[in-house]
Amino acid sequence: MEAPGRIWFGYIAAVAIALVGLVTLDLLAIGLAALVLVATVLGEWYRGRQAALAVAAQDADLPELVSRWARGWAYSRGFPRPEAVPGGVRVEVSEPGRRVEWVTTDAPDTLAGLVDTARATPEAWLSVVTDSPGGVRPWFAEGGLQVDGEEALMSIDLADHGSRELPDGYRAEVEREGGIIVVTVRSGETAAATGRIAVIGTDAVADRIQTDPEHRRRGLGGAVMGLLVSAAREAGAVRGLLVASETGEPLYAGLGWHAEARVVMARSAAPPTSVESRHG
Repeated sequence: MEAPGRIWFGYIAAVAIALVGLVTLDLLAIGLAALVLVATVLGEWYRGRQAALAVAAQDADLPELVSRWARGWAYSRGFPRPEAVPGGVRVEVSEPGRRVEWVTTDAPDTLAGLVDTARATPEAWLSVVTDSPGGVRPWFAEGGLQVDGEEALMSIDLADHGSRELPDGYRAEVEREGGIIVVTVRSGETAAATGRIAVIGTDAVADRIQTDPEHRRRGLGGAVMGLLVSAAREAGAVRGLLVASETGEPLYAGLGWHAEARVVMARSAAPPTSVESRHG
């Protein structure tokens, strides 16, 4: 039976049981009718909420998703609020090897100018969110930028997020500071895995999900994500966003995240080897 049919059946059943209770003066039947009615109303509310979220996700165009993700990413890292530019944002990163970064879509009327601007800016990065990575790379090559890899912009309805239990011998610490939530999983006093999520409005942007090499392949990354999402939902977040590395993407996909687009990265000058991984 389709969801609308189940909902109408719930209302009809509640009315029928209530009538029987009133006729027979059966308080138990009247109470049961009330429970059926409440369950039906809650079910209809949940279905409407899910439908609204689905529509919102479909209607959210790529520039909007880019802006929402970048705002949370900058907040997580302590960068200034991103500056809006055509098709995306400009972020003052101010890190060695990456002073400034543009994150934008692949609209040809803006991409050409940004490629030229990034090439002329020392230690600049340009990350292009696109459905066609192969169509973006020639722009970088012709513009004199060095391609630095490809990642995935991913999202999820946080209500659908999977969870993972911590293995024996590990414990988790959850810290909150403003809209930043940090989870640290420890083995004894050693930090085995960490991660953070930035909550802005109803968005939660996951960042810096890391597992110590000696503690990998034990499900710690999934456990960290589950704890972060749980805390973000308590803080009012509804939608999750992140940019995943090639190695991290399968982990997030297994937890219910889906890719919205690819992110092709390029830079104007090679950063020092000590520079941290791009986003995740």
